[in-house]
Amino acid sequence: MTEDIARRRAPRQSAEERRAMVVQAAIPLLVEIGPAVTTLQIARAAGISEPTVFRAFSDKNDVLAACLAEVTDPRHVVGELDAIEPDLPLRERLVAVIEAVRAQAERTGAVVNAVSLAGPSRPRHHGELPEEERTRLSESRTASYTRLHAAIAAVLEPDATTLRLPVAVVATTVLAIVMALGRGGGWDTGMASITTDGLVDLLLHGITA
Repeated sequence: MTEDIARRRAPRQSAEERRAMVVQAAIPLLVEIGPAVTTLQIARAAGISEPTVFRAFSDKNDVLAACLAEVTDPRHVVGELDAIEPDLPLRERLVAVIEAVRAQAERTGAVVNAVSLAGPSRPRHHGELPEEERTRLSESRTASYTRLHAAIAAVLEPDATTLRLPVAVVATTVLAIVMALGRGGGWDTGMASITTDGLVDLLLHGITA
């Protein structure tokens, strides 16, 4: 019987695995609930006890910091972009690109907002941060943008000869528009009429009828 119980027992997790599990459970809650989310809610979503959360993290702010690092890491959306089939028509690939970047922008924006509201008091403006932290943030954002831009350009590359502008310029345009809409809440408010299909039409055909 003891052997059967041991066989059914879940394998012991490493500290990193436990941290990753908590972060993956916390991010949807931050998007849904915002800064009011509790560590108890996070623990329940992860299927663990609240004390287990604090064996992986020092406090709630530590959890929030890990969530912020996770959502601002471009590896997930880059993986989605890399998986887009190059043989699909350009329109379908553009739809897939915009949906992936849009979802990433919305998720990141929601978590950044929740973390900034829930976290400890800190300088509100980038210029008020210590120079070392400003440099680190700037380098991180540049590296993330570069990876994301390169992934979008790769999706567009099969149609390079049919585009009016260089692939790199088109990739920059797509990123600028989608990220601007995401930051301004345009997908849900005043610019809600701009659907993904409408944006793709705009990119492919311009603004003339």
